[in-house]
Amino acid sequence: MIVAKTFKWEAAHRLPWHSGKCRHLHGHSYKMTVEFEGQQDENGFVIDFNEIKKIVEPYIDQIDHSTIIAEKDTELKQVFDEKAWRYFILPFDTTAENLCLYFLNIIAKENYDILIANKITTIGVKVFETGTSYAYMKREL
Repeated sequence: MIVAKTFKWEAAHRLPWHSGKCRHLHGHSYKMTVEFEGQQDENGFVIDFNEIKKIVEPYIDQIDHSTIIAEKDTELKQVFDEKAWRYFILPFDTTAENLCLYFLNIIAKENYDILIANKITTIGVKVFETGTSYAYMKREL
């Protein structure tokens, strides 16, 4: 069985190499759905929704109302450092695909013991950059 919880955050980013509008700093109302697959326990739970919230919200809090900056975008980082503006550095370009992979990997790695204790076998992450565009990936633990 699969259970899922959806999270939302606001953030800006840019893709300096992009040939279109995305090369400019712009914002999104991101939405992310995190799926947990496993067997129901004796009470009927796969994993408690409150447990999902405890696992995922700290990552959302780090990125919410910030500018997501790729590590190699030193020009943008310099501006934000000079102004003391809030930002979040990622080691790759800030595409929806890369954000999806980032969240999938960090949730699985940093919460492995909790997930195994809950007998979770697979997690999936879907990151919406807009209301109609998303990246999705899942992996077995």
